Amino acid sequence: MIVRLWLHRFTLLLALPFVYPLVWLIIGALWPDHQPLAMLWLEPASFRPTLSNFITASDIVPMARFAVNSLRVVVLAVPLTLLVASLTAFAMTQLPSRAQTMLVWLSMAALLAPQKALWLARFPLFKALDMVNTPWPLVAPALIGGSPFYVLLLYWTFRRLPTEYYEAARLDGASQWRIWRLVAAPLARNALFAVGILHFLHVWGDFADPLLYLRATAQMTLPVGLRLLSEIDITRWPVVMAGALMLTAPAVVVFLLGQRYVQHFPIWMR
Repeated sequence: MIVRLWLHRFTLLLALPFVYPLVWLIIGALWPDHQPLAMLWLEPASFRPTLSNFITASDIVPMARFAVNSLRVVVLAVPLTLLVASLTAFAMTQLPSRAQTMLVWLSMAALLAPQKALWLARFPLFKALDMVNTPWPLVAPALIGGSPFYVLLLYWTFRRLPTEYYEAARLDGASQWRIWRLVAAPLARNALFAVGILHFLHVWGDFADPLLYLRATAQMTLPVGLRLLSEIDITRWPVVMAGALMLTAPAVVVFLLGQRYVQHFPIWMR
């Protein structure tokens, strides 16, 4: 009992460097506009939290529209990534051992490719297809599983499942599609949740790809909109902080709700 208590205290201590900036972000977003932050130490009792900064941020730039655009990309990209990555990973587990080893090494090599090289290869393709200034270039990576990391993670998960389940399904006459849908995917539910959370965090907070492919303000996502907000009036930092909280809050909520799935990563990789 004592060891567990000290373990919880140690965990809270480790969490402080990550919680501290979030606390300041919330304070900054609720801080009255045009009021110096020094008042927090000089007259703490005078602090009156306000939600007007969120309204001001939405008046300066269309933050609600940007949030809808980001949500649209997430709704399209995350389920498609889970489908393609899980199907690819399951197919890899059904190949001969030598082919599996080769594909694993190729996937790991793909992880080493610099992001700039991918931009140089993809941008002319999307431009030729007349997809620039549309959300489709942001969704397109889902067609290849989002990232080789997701494929490898699910591959290791499927490999750890008892082969007896697959063999029993085959004896019942199940096809590979039915084995993936009725056996492999339900047993790898935790891994699929974790991959979905990781890809949500990536897509929701992605700044570089929307900046590269989107031109019209009406198509911009929330990270680009936040940058636009800070460039218009950086001196009104409570308003900028309110915009930053609008971007950060959904990611924090999703991570907190799904952290019990993410913490199982070390088990999957054994």
